[in-house]
Amino acid sequence: MASTPSNRLKLTPSHSPFLSKHARSPIRPKSLYEPCLSLKRVIGTTCNSPTGFDTVHSSFAYIAGGAVVVVDVSGENYSQRFYRARPSAIPVFTVSPVSHSSANPNATPKANDSRNRAAASPREGSYTSDWVDSPTSKTWTSRERIKAATCLGLSRDGRYLAVGETGYAPRVLIFNLQDASSDTPLVSISEHTFGVKAVAWSPDTKFLASLGAANDGFLYLWKIDPRTGSAKLCQQNRCTSHVKGMFWMGNNLITLGVRHIKGWRVEEGPTISPTKSKFPGDTSSQTSQQPQKPLPGRNVLLGPMLEATFVCGLAVSDDKAIICSETGGVCLLDDSNKQLKLVKILDLGFGITCIAMRNENIYIGGKYDGDFALVSLEGILNGNPEPTIRSSQTTEGWVAMGFLAENLVTVDNNQSIDVWSPDYMPGTANADSKRIPIPGPGDPIVGIQRLSPLNVSGATFFTWSGSGRVNIWEIEGMIKSAFDIPIEQIDVGGDADVPNHVVVVRAMNDGNVFIAGDKLGVLRIMDASTGECLMETKAHSSDCQDITIHEGESRVLVASCGRDRTVQLFSRLPTGAFEHFQTLEFTAKVVQVLIPTEDKIITCSLDRTIQIHDLVSKEGEPEVMAAIHSKVISLKASPSSMTITPDEKAIFVSLLDRSVCHFDFATGRMLGSFKCNDEAGLESVVLESLTWGNLTSGDLSFLLGISNTDKSVRIYDAQSGLFLDREWGHTESINGVILVDDENAGKRVISVGEDGTIMIWTLDLEDPATAAARARDSSPEKNMAPSTRPPLRKVLSKAELAEFPRPKSSSGRRSSPHPSHRRVSRFQISTAAARTPISDKQQLSPTSAKFEVTPSRRASSGGSRSDGSPPPESPKSRSRVFRRPSLPAINMTPTASVKSRKKLNQSGRNIHGLGTLSMATEQTCRQLRTYRKKLSSPEKINSDILAELDAELRLTAAALGERAIRSRSSREPEESRPVSESMLSGLLDQYSERLVTMLDEKLRLRLSEDEKDALIRDRPRTAGEGSSTSGDGSASFTDATICEEPCSV
Repeated sequence: MASTPSNRLKLTPSHSPFLSKHARSPIRPKSLYEPCLSLKRVIGTTCNSPTGFDTVHSSFAYIAGGAVVVVDVSGENYSQRFYRARPSAIPVFTVSPVSHSSANPNATPKANDSRNRAAASPREGSYTSDWVDSPTSKTWTSRERIKAATCLGLSRDGRYLAVGETGYAPRVLIFNLQDASSDTPLVSISEHTFGVKAVAWSPDTKFLASLGAANDGFLYLWKIDPRTGSAKLCQQNRCTSHVKGMFWMGNNLITLGVRHIKGWRVEEGPTISPTKSKFPGDTSSQTSQQPQKPLPGRNVLLGPMLEATFVCGLAVSDDKAIICSETGGVCLLDDSNKQLKLVKILDLGFGITCIAMRNENIYIGGKYDGDFALVSLEGILNGNPEPTIRSSQTTEGWVAMGFLAENLVTVDNNQSIDVWSPDYMPGTANADSKRIPIPGPGDPIVGIQRLSPLNVSGATFFTWSGSGRVNIWEIEGMIKSAFDIPIEQIDVGGDADVPNHVVVVRAMNDGNVFIAGDKLGVLRIMDASTGECLMETKAHSSDCQDITIHEGESRVLVASCGRDRTVQLFSRLPTGAFEHFQTLEFTAKVVQVLIPTEDKIITCSLDRTIQIHDLVSKEGEPEVMAAIHSKVISLKASPSSMTITPDEKAIFVSLLDRSVCHFDFATGRMLGSFKCNDEAGLESVVLESLTWGNLTSGDLSFLLGISNTDKSVRIYDAQSGLFLDREWGHTESINGVILVDDENAGKRVISVGEDGTIMIWTLDLEDPATAAARARDSSPEKNMAPSTRPPLRKVLSKAELAEFPRPKSSSGRRSSPHPSHRRVSRFQISTAAARTPISDKQQLSPTSAKFEVTPSRRASSGGSRSDGSPPPESPKSRSRVFRRPSLPAINMTPTASVKSRKKLNQSGRNIHGLGTLSMATEQTCRQLRTYRKKLSSPEKINSDILAELDAELRLTAAALGERAIRSRSSREPEESRPVSESMLSGLLDQYSERLVTMLDEKLRLRLSEDEKDALIRDRPRTAGEGSSTSGDGSASFTDATICEEPCSV
């Protein structure tokens, strides 16, 4: 096996049926921004045993999630360094392949020997193996990323740090402590398969021992090069016991655990040095190596401690050590006669977790109630110890302890680390003892929330635990204050019931009022300064999912949502009390609720919808409010998180289909979406705790979120969806992430995990203008990607198009176009029965091709044509279709009609074009026909409107007369003129007679008999009855009477 995933030995040299994996997917463009997240501080620790803590000189180290924190103490100050390695990190030095064959070639493999396999599984192949690059191996890298540091060890000379991991493909990492915080290890050892339980350096730093978990079953001894720090396997053996700790005693390596104490005698011999083969495929030189000599070990006889579980040990000399059991037994291990012997010295009476030594005194820490014992080393060696036992009321118990050059360092059960002065005695109240606290959150953290910059305490954020503990933090990781939220525990019976705990906590801008919701749906409003509960109500029947607070200029609003499919709305009264004013019900569980403004409420629920409600008030009573449903936005999948930009223009929603959608806040239209892929574009995740942010210059906006698929913190470009960066560090579920502004270090990202750690990251994003200037192919700067912009739309209406002149338009006056509000078919087909009867003596103009349809019947599309003309053409050929006449033809024979129709077909493109006079004339005819039909209704007509209609008809008739005069004076023949004299006369006569008759009938229904007789006597005769002009030559008529002036033309 090779040392790193990138250098593992390939199991099968055959060709892969899949294409090799590229560094970046072609469908994902390369981002313009370099990795921008860097770990700056870790608060809390995941250390739960002495194997995760170590001290040397003036430094100590402890594990925190997937990283190791090294603290350098100088007087009353301290500094932190962080060491971790990415799953794909390439070490400086590699390790030679390890042979797992026994010293005896004919030996039978044991049942627990997981190394003696006939064939290795494909999982143990190379990370770059062709078979692993198949399209179906997407879970490979997800499991690979989730690693946790379980143990560590500092070399006695202070040069190296060894870290053991657990998870998929665990490693043993060796870092150089001479460097600052590092992500590149010196050596990466990947020989353990199920996790590393403990690591230990020899006193002379020549050897490093690594012990795997019980399922792994192997103990390796590595020889370290004192100049470079490279490692070579020296010896190995199987160790399948449940080991709790490991330490060196001279040349002996001692392992202890459940009914187990064993000494491994280290004998320095020739190391394995692989021989370079002459040819790439030649493995004979490697197989010809001598079998490796196993690491010899011997079990210690436990005697009366046979059933004990040993948890910690300390070497006091090269041949003596003190070993403690978890029940309080203290034993002495003696190897003075080259025979390991265990002797029980005393029983302290409390559970023991850790042990340390300073100035010939042994310090022993207890597991519960802060128990502590001080024992003289001389008394233990002589067999008559006199321990001093104390109990501390300030801590619940000790996890680990150790001594620096001038300080005592302790780790308690609350995950708090304290650096004490050397004269401090745990369990005593010594006011003169100096203490440097490195606080921890204590219980597992449930959530995190940013505090407003206006808060009175000057804090940056706060966290809360399930037990109701709320800690208020500074940006540097110190606790400003803390208080407890009371929660009610109800025993309803049953082992499956989960105890009540705090789910969500929100704070107001002043930082004094906190609103919390628990698992039982109870909403509590707390005053942090006094610890008083201002309000307590049963808001929901089950879990309270989310709480949001909006503090506007005129009102303060609070909204909460729960699993009971409801949203509760509260408002703050002028007296300071909160009043519930409405309950909103939904069809599915509401995931999140937001109040961006004083008049909007936005919710997203599992029914794949975003619902927007408007907050309105009664007239004259602004304090009485109600939420009215306004808009619904449909989603492709159920949402997991939602955020709104500060300018209230955009909504970003993370969906369970591993995508993020971008919506316009005002219209609800989706502006774009993208998949939450990684840098290679292969894996996608579900984002939670979605947060929007931008650079100080405002040129780049990004989305911050967390993914519990691979326990990572991710950043994407908000506009284009490009992947920017991701980082790991938490070993359990990430419960929240926030974005805060630091005056000294810019923007910072703070994430909290279920493992009890708080990680503070520095966010450094590169300006896109600077990155584009360095690019080889520069492109203009854009604020929005073209694919996310709305498409161009500029459609002109017919009225707007009619205002433009046509290339070939007829001369003369044109009326302004009036757009039609009702779409009328331009292809009307009528039967002969629907036409007005035409006498044989009537002559038609050759250019006229219009027939009138009676008002009482519509033209039938299936009727036959009496003139024998071919059926109308299909609407697809619009250029050759002519309009049927609107009025009865005058002086036109069927032969002339056919000729006129042929000429019309030839010139129809110019005559009936859009915006021409002919088209306007047809529209006027259609409107007049429609008007005549409406006149038959009993509806009343205002006399003023009738007078206006009379004036318009007079003006129209006068305009038509002038047109006829111009046509007559022109030199064009009668048959080629656009409007003939006879046609105009017929038009005026027919319309005058018909309109006057219908208007008279309308007036008869309205006026009395006397008024109708007077109207008949005073009415001038129409064009059919005689002259249409009065004695003075002017057209005079009453309301609802029309006289045609051009009839004499």
